[in-house]
Amino acid sequence: MYSIIKNFPQNLQEAINQVKKTSLQNLTHPIRNIIITGMGSSGLAGTLVKQWVADKLSMPLANNHDYQLPAYVDEHTLLIVVSYSGNTQETIEAFQTGIKQRANILVITSGGNLQKMAHEQGIDVLPLPKYLPPRACIDHTIVQILFILYFHRLLNWEFLPELQAAIQLIRDSQSQMQTEAEQLALQIQGCLPIIYTIAAYEAVAIRLRHQLNENSKQLCWHHILPELAHNEIVGWESNYDQNHIAVILLNGYIEDVNLNRQLETTQEIIRKHTNRITVLNAQGSTHLIRSLYLIHLSDWISFYLAQEKGIDPLEVKYIDQIKTSLYADN
Repeated sequence: MYSIIKNFPQNLQEAINQVKKTSLQNLTHPIRNIIITGMGSSGLAGTLVKQWVADKLSMPLANNHDYQLPAYVDEHTLLIVVSYSGNTQETIEAFQTGIKQRANILVITSGGNLQKMAHEQGIDVLPLPKYLPPRACIDHTIVQILFILYFHRLLNWEFLPELQAAIQLIRDSQSQMQTEAEQLALQIQGCLPIIYTIAAYEAVAIRLRHQLNENSKQLCWHHILPELAHNEIVGWESNYDQNHIAVILLNGYIEDVNLNRQLETTQEIIRKHTNRITVLNAQGSTHLIRSLYLIHLSDWISFYLAQEKGIDPLEVKYIDQIKTSLYADN
């Protein structure tokens, strides 16, 4: 897992080089809405993209993490289907529903049944590198989703310069990020992590949660401002010992006065109940660059926590057990 994480900027560059050579079929109908469907890290890539393009798209974009698709899906829907293995049961069923509802479909996968069915239907398939943990391919997936939107002129945003800037920043900062991540892993070892951030960075918080779950075999949860200021913050009034909780605050930097005030007040309240609170500050000049910086930092945190716990970050036996149960009668 060490080399996989360390190669994140290199893999981003490889994904950029790949999409520059890619051509897609023209869409058969005008697009009025977009859905990105996928599970786990495959689905999270779509959630990240949705947050980055929220102020750049002129049509609705929804993320789907289920067997079903919304009833409104039709020939005016662009359905981007993402499954690293190509055998994710939920995603395959959503893909089949999309065919029945006549959606315009594109597939991102490394192979499996999904690739086979897409080829049979004459559907474009954008390939992912093979023989990696699915969570290690989020770099390729986000680049491909952005490319699909740009290629079909649904997104008027020159995102490649920002990706290149993120690659350079991460390369220049990687040693420092590893040191910061290793120190934080020591601080949260033996604690229950809670990840807080603002709504615009929720997908980044989910990435950290996923990586702690899978790489570090660690339960945790996340919440976002301003919503947590209307519910969860009251839970800190509990009278049991809360020093076993470690709060990780992802700071993406914002100019909203009200959100900044909420962030400051939230920290003041939490510090009354635990001294285990760490702020991870993003670097970079844009939402995309800061997100990728925090994602890479999060990956290192999960790796070093796994090391502290003496466990294998690659092993995901409980995920495998659930998948096996789904195919037991097939």
